[in-house]
Parts: sequence; structure tokens; C-alpha cells
Amino acid sequence: MLRLTQLLDRPLAAQEADHAVRLHLAYGERVKSRLATMSVDGQAVAILLPRGSVMRDGALLTGDDGALARIEAAPEPVTRVTADTPLALLRAVYHLANRHVPAQLAVDHALIERDPVLETMLLGLGARIEHIEAPFDPEGGAYHGEDHHGPSHRESVDAVSATIGEQLSIAAHARRTA
Repeated sequence: MLRLTQLLDRPLAAQEADHAVRLHLAYGERVKSRLATMSVDGQAVAILLPRGSVMRDGALLTGDDGALARIEAAPEPVTRVTADTPLALLRAVYHLANRHVPAQLAVDHALIERDPVLETMLLGLGARIEHIEAPFDPEGGAYHGEDHHGPSHRESVDAVSATIGEQLSIAAHARRTA
């Protein structure tokens, strides 16, 4: 069994591509820090990452033995959200964000995990929904860089110059980690 324990923050070098194991994982699997799965070629794989790790599409994992694996977002059932105007789509995305819904954003649509309650809300806002199968790789969030390895937001914003929202967030995170 291949054992992967570290998320690398570098791209796959061309000479490594032939040796990297490919893993097709849905979003729900890519947010787990402990996962038993199978590679595309049928090899058993154990993923043991630090808590809070998120494996983005294209991410590289390695193990103690130097083995490499490349994460590929697997197609899965998602809802494609569109609207007649950019403002109507922006309103729909605003209401999704207000509910902390993971969303993959594009210029003319957003993808979310299927949820009948959210879909009803979106239809009520005038958005259109379509059920499709597609890779789902939502935004990482304001407190994570795209690579999830940079400093956290609360380390780069001091409590004095922060907005009121940032101050509340800093205080909430401080209470959680205390």
C-alpha cells in the first residue's frame, strides 16, 4: 500500500510525471486528512495528512519513501448556477457566500454541491440551475491562499487597522485556538 503523508507546494516536474500515481478524488474526499483509496491504476493508497489539509486539483502528495501522487478532481454531481445578467448571478453568489457554501466560480456561472434547499433559494432569486457531472474545485476561502500553505489572514492583519469584520474574525479564531 502506498502511504502519502505530505502535501507538496510545488508543481510536478516533467520528469516526475511518468512516476507519479494518479488519484481521482471527489471534493468530499479531497477535504479529508485521512483517506483509504485506490489509484487510477488500481494501487491501494493511504492518505495521512495534517488536519485541515485540502487537496486541490493538481496537488502533489509524497510519502516517506519519496513516492509521488497527483490529485485530479473527479467528476461528480454538481449544480451549475447561471443567471440572465451578471448582477443576478452576483446576487445568487452573494447569498451562497452568506451561507458559507463552497463554490467554484467562473465568469458566467458557479458550481455548488447539489442541495435542494439551496436550489430552491437560487430559483427564488431568479437564477437558473442545471444538474451536471463535473470536477468540483471550490474557492479556497479568504483565510487560505490558493496553495493553503501561506500565512493565515489573522497573522497578516493587526487588530488595530483591521475592519470590524476582521477584528471579530481575529477574536473568534483566538478563542478557538486558546
